[in-house]
Amino acid sequence: MSVSKIRGLKLYNASEGDFMRSSGLSDIGLVRKINEDAYLCQYEYGDATYFIVADGMGGRNAGEIASSTAIDYIKYYIEKHSNHTNEVRKLIKNAILYANEKVYKKSILSSECIGMGTTLSLACIFHKKLLIGHVGDSRVYLVRDNEITKLTEDHSLVEELVKNGTIKPEEASTHPQKNIITRALGTEYMLDVDLYEFDILDGDFIVLCTDGLSNMVTDKEILDVIRSNSDVNIICERLIVMAKESGGFDNITVIIVKAELGGEAFDW
Repeated sequence: MSVSKIRGLKLYNASEGDFMRSSGLSDIGLVRKINEDAYLCQYEYGDATYFIVADGMGGRNAGEIASSTAIDYIKYYIEKHSNHTNEVRKLIKNAILYANEKVYKKSILSSECIGMGTTLSLACIFHKKLLIGHVGDSRVYLVRDNEITKLTEDHSLVEELVKNGTIKPEEASTHPQKNIITRALGTEYMLDVDLYEFDILDGDFIVLCTDGLSNMVTDKEILDVIRSNSDVNIICERLIVMAKESGGFDNITVIIVKAELGGEAFDW
């Protein structure tokens, strides 16, 4: 499924009695001593609903601080500035930039936090749209019509190597430098945020995850788990187990959102 196929379809409208089912789960994995991932699942404010995954990095527990601090400041900004809800896209961008400024300042003021940063993928369902703000190599997927589409672009060295033709796409998952990211929240004062906007349909699944899942479980495997389960809690649990069975080398975080909009039935 190409991104272009996602646009121009039936829209989500919370005011018509439609709702979502969602579940979020984070696991330390089998190797790391602490969990530097953080997430926010179905945070509702005003007419919008937010989902966030963040994968922190840094010495000692600085990665854990970066990811949780970023989410806290995004929530704070949304609560203070969401009066103009017709500008949610701008709100998302500014909230991420605000969090970037706060995490960056904390990193240069505290010796224990020097160099810390975090990936961050935010998905917002607002009336008729799925809005995404994205930095780093965590991911947002859409599952629809037996297909899975990665909606975000990884800000990673491997992604750049694929784009410039240095390596083939199938080599990316096993490349020795696959964990090197080229953009993160909190590492610099200025930040470029990717913004995306899509329509969603009844029965769509939205997946947010850190690379602890996407490096261990293939896109097809994610799709197969979703196709064989309708319970978002079971899907989360199964994906975490699969990532650990494949090595569990990193912290693993996943959020599953199912849109249940009423009207047309959605049948696998």
